[in-house]
Amino acid sequence: MEQYKQILWTLLRVFFGAMVAFLISSGVGILDMGWADWKPALTAAIAAVLVVVFNLLNPKDARYGIGANK
Repeated sequence: MEQYKQILWTLLRVFFGAMVAFLISSGVGILDMGWADWKPALTAAIAAVLVVVFNLLNPKDARYGIGANK
């Protein structure tokens, strides 16, 4: 159970980190944002999470996930 909590925590950090980085780089104030500004930020965050999921499922990746050296 602890391992799944760590995986979830990693995915959340990557998601919010990518979203915050996108928001900062867009230069739009958070209180001034509409859906048109949030949508690309969420897309960037989802793309970042997909990279982590791919690494988790890749048996040839020895850093972590299925192929990790235990």
